[in-house]
Amino acid sequence: MGSQPDPDTDFPIRVSDTYQRRPTPPDLHRYWRSHEEYGYLERYWPDDDHECWVKNIRSILARHAPSLASADIKYFAKGTFNRLYSLMNPDWDGKAYIFRVSIPVEPFFKTESEIATMEYVRRHTSMPIPRVVAFSSSDDNELGHEWIIMEMMPGEPLRTLWPTMPEEARVAVFAELAQHAKQLVSLRFSKFGSIFFSDVADLVLPKGEPSSPSVSPVQTPDQTTTTTDDDKMDKDIGPGDAFVLGRLVAQDFFFDKRIYYPGSRGPFTTTRSLIDMRATLLEWRLHDLSPIPNQPWYSEMDREVSHHYNRILAIFQRLKALIPRLVPEQNGPEDVGVLWHDDLSEHNLLLDPVTFKLTAVLDWESVSVVPAYETHDARPAWLSDRDWRPTPLVHLARGVPRNDEWLAAERVRRVGEMGSAREAYHEIVGKLYHEDEETGTRARRKQKVAWFLAVDMLLRWPWWAEEWMREEGLWEEGADGGLTALETNGVTNGAVNGIANQSEAHSKLARLGHGPVTNGEALDAMENHTPKSSKAVIKQSTLDTAGDLAALANSEAEKTVE
Repeated sequence: MGSQPDPDTDFPIRVSDTYQRRPTPPDLHRYWRSHEEYGYLERYWPDDDHECWVKNIRSILARHAPSLASADIKYFAKGTFNRLYSLMNPDWDGKAYIFRVSIPVEPFFKTESEIATMEYVRRHTSMPIPRVVAFSSSDDNELGHEWIIMEMMPGEPLRTLWPTMPEEARVAVFAELAQHAKQLVSLRFSKFGSIFFSDVADLVLPKGEPSSPSVSPVQTPDQTTTTTDDDKMDKDIGPGDAFVLGRLVAQDFFFDKRIYYPGSRGPFTTTRSLIDMRATLLEWRLHDLSPIPNQPWYSEMDREVSHHYNRILAIFQRLKALIPRLVPEQNGPEDVGVLWHDDLSEHNLLLDPVTFKLTAVLDWESVSVVPAYETHDARPAWLSDRDWRPTPLVHLARGVPRNDEWLAAERVRRVGEMGSAREAYHEIVGKLYHEDEETGTRARRKQKVAWFLAVDMLLRWPWWAEEWMREEGLWEEGADGGLTALETNGVTNGAVNGIANQSEAHSKLARLGHGPVTNGEALDAMENHTPKSSKAVIKQSTLDTAGDLAALANSEAEKTVE
């Protein structure tokens, strides 16, 4: 790399051997624990020996980036899946770098996709993003983890500046972001997946799909371009091009235990196939709860879900039964593939603290090509009400009351706070697809289905899914859409074995002092926050005794024999 990294050449450099990708480690539960406040599984680092880490980072720098080995290395911050260290030196004329180390939540694929996506965005938009100096998509190194060296971008996070920003500055920065976002969503794709460099095509495409030449585009000089009016689909994607659209690297597909579940990771050609796979993974997760404290993968959320397992499973089955009705086999205009950064939040937007100009857009991991409707007209997370949600099941079980009134008031308040910025942003970005009344209704319902299938949304807010289906007049339709008598009582034909396994776990819970599962702490809360019209259904659909479970198991066994 020479005496000083040159930002215009040799970006990025892969130092790992792509064809020595290791199998997924069997002990990834080490990096997950129950969130103390919210009760879901959160990622964490099992050790904080920064002195040892600094020593190993310096060793890596000496071998792969010797011009950076003299840096003052300090712990900088942590992200969702990462730990960051700053690299600084007064002789570098103000330049600084970040050394980012990743938890192995999606080994190889997450790092490879993130680097390729950043390079793709850099070539085709004017989005201000960090340049990657070097990276390893393998854990075969001194740290035992994948890592990235990238430029440290100037500016301060929007979250620290927003409270004191004048209204005109707030509007201006989102109008500026909109110019970049419009370039991003103008790039259209024929499938849903993640972007990779073409030299790893054999590892990220389904078997049988044509791959690209093995010449690596990773170490070629910068070829940055800006988006033109060219509406070509899959620009620079495919055999002979620099990039391929491969398997989907997204939390819905690798979060917590999902990384171990079988099934396609894409790329997907239709929204229906994408939604069906999300539903399959969520169903696997429902049948694979960890409700026992001090066991691998335990979470308070799993414990509370296990208390209402049959009811929550029934809600999921109603939602699943609606998929053929709400998500047609054929793609519509709302299903065009767009590359979208779904976390344009107050944490990932850096601004100049004096001018309030946008200086960087951070955190490109898991950025994927998704159906356009899922972007909500490319609205940034900070301008949305994404993080303003009802009281989750875990809090209800602790006796926390529903927050409906507060939530309604907050949404009204945010209209006043965000309204002008939202208007300016969407006026520039425009509509992502033609939307008539039929398309709008279909897209809106797809958004809800996708949301409830995402990661742990239905597990954290099961009653919210039921309320939505009832409000839309879909609850009974879900029951008529393929649910058997067993399923309307909260048990699917394919879940009897899973429930039997849960029964054993539940008995262990009782022995640990958590009380019988059918009289769990959250039951009263579950009923108290549910519409009165639903309470009778809850009581009817909850199987309270081991005898009921045994009878169901025997019934299923008889059907199997027949």
